[in-house]
Amino acid sequence: MNLKTLDLGACQIANISPLANLRNLKILRLDSNLIGDMVPLSNLMMLTELGLADNRIAEISSLANLRNLKILRLHYNQIQDIAALANLTNLSELWLTSNRVEDISPLEKLTLLEELRIQNNPITDDGPLDALSLTHFEYDEICELSGLPIQERIQNRSYPSVVQAWEDILNRPSLSYEARLGHHNLFWSPEFYLRFQRTNKGIQLVGNLNEARRRRDVLLEMNPNMIFILQLPMRDADPDSPFYKTVYDDDFSWIRDETGNRVEAWPGHFLLDFTHPGQQDIIVQQTLAVAQCGLYDGIFLDWWDEDNLVLGTSQKVDGYRRNEDEQRARDTILRRIRAGVGDDFLIIVNTNRRKIPRTGWAINGTFMETGRDHDKGYTHDGLTEIESTLLWADENLREPRINCVEGWGIPTEFPNSPRNVQWMRVFTTMSLTHSDGYVLYNGGIQHEHYWYDFWDADLGQPIGEKAQLYENRDGVFIREFTNGWAVYNRSGAPQTIQLPEQATGVESGLHNTLHIQPDLDGEIYLKSGLQTPPTVDVNGDGIVNILDLVAVASGFGKDTPDVNGDGVVNVLDLVAVTNQFGQ
Repeated sequence: MNLKTLDLGACQIANISPLANLRNLKILRLDSNLIGDMVPLSNLMMLTELGLADNRIAEISSLANLRNLKILRLHYNQIQDIAALANLTNLSELWLTSNRVEDISPLEKLTLLEELRIQNNPITDDGPLDALSLTHFEYDEICELSGLPIQERIQNRSYPSVVQAWEDILNRPSLSYEARLGHHNLFWSPEFYLRFQRTNKGIQLVGNLNEARRRRDVLLEMNPNMIFILQLPMRDADPDSPFYKTVYDDDFSWIRDETGNRVEAWPGHFLLDFTHPGQQDIIVQQTLAVAQCGLYDGIFLDWWDEDNLVLGTSQKVDGYRRNEDEQRARDTILRRIRAGVGDDFLIIVNTNRRKIPRTGWAINGTFMETGRDHDKGYTHDGLTEIESTLLWADENLREPRINCVEGWGIPTEFPNSPRNVQWMRVFTTMSLTHSDGYVLYNGGIQHEHYWYDFWDADLGQPIGEKAQLYENRDGVFIREFTNGWAVYNRSGAPQTIQLPEQATGVESGLHNTLHIQPDLDGEIYLKSGLQTPPTVDVNGDGIVNILDLVAVASGFGKDTPDVNGDGVVNVLDLVAVTNQFGQ
């Protein structure tokens, strides 16, 4: 057969043995198939172009004799050893993107090579390419960029400030992912399509820097005050994560059980031995790479506990390492990190409800993953404990401070149920009255969350003191901001709040100087002219009057017309309408 060109791309082909006798082929395209065995191609000596991208190829020795090849596409496979390519000295174009290649020394003999694509491979030394005269070279650049000022983005933001911890907003599906992210002032953990890689310069962040910077800048256009934090695995990791996997060392990175198997911390994640000096080196090198990259403002470390063991599982609750070894390791890691990064490089740790007096000197913020006190939320004592830690952190940790408190929702109810919305207000106003930090209220399952309209209120910036009691009443806190006040009540009883001027409750919609604040609740009051007018013209006739009252009264006990947005039509909606009569 005198067939010269054959294109069988995306045909679900696994067996290519029928092609073995097509010896006159010059161009063969088999991209996007299921091919693993390339032996049938070993005698197709006339080939000048071969496309095998996006297959299941791990071994390429069968290509060693195809010396007429000028174009070879092998990207998106599982290739590690490329020694066979050393014979293909006529190659002018080679694609190896997204394989498992570590050693590229066989390429140094390909002196006619003009185009080379080798991104997303665990290459440790690119020196063999120095002698090549490439006109088009796509590779993973080491991320070395100048960072942006941090202090201004922290200070210039308005409140409330919301953190996105890993998971996405659930109730804004019409928005792009970037637009949803842009609602938040602090976010971990954006990867920006970079990854950690061992290189001849040590562990580095590598990838397409133009694309990485573009992704960061898109978010900053939406929210100029956004802070970007990268999580570094310290207690456990996914060994198959493309972002981290090349940095771990099988000899010492993982904690192993008596049979030599890695210990699973939770499904797909295994315990890392951060007490081992070698693993500490990895964590420190990763941090220095983050600082050098410039796209991130700091790091996040999970499972931070100054008192208890964390290197344990349900099978070994007493831990795989001694408590003193864990604590010594934390101290060592922090000292080495702080010695190698700038003063404004941020470190956030997950402390749950705990204070961290020993290591606080090096840490800028806590992520308080608070957990519920019971299946319906929190107790007064539990809230008091959380307040205490939040206030302590906001007064004692390293500056600039970026403390975050996360309330846990009730997963058996919708995120916008009246009870969940109430707890959201509790944690938002607690954060506002007790810190200059960030808040999140999740849906009760991991960290997915609703975006609540309450968070759209623009309080401006704080001008009042933190944890200020209202009229010296225990458990009632008020704080003034440039655009209004935040009030948080856990006193055990409803409280009457007299403000110095007319203000509108974001939740209640009431415009007055006198407001009633229920127990275990919070409210934001916006000064006159700054609030969003409540939707009290229920029938849409352009004026608020008795007809709107009738419309509300007819909906008692239902979910519409819910004027104040608390989830049910009740007497509070009647009050909201009455207060706006004639407007």
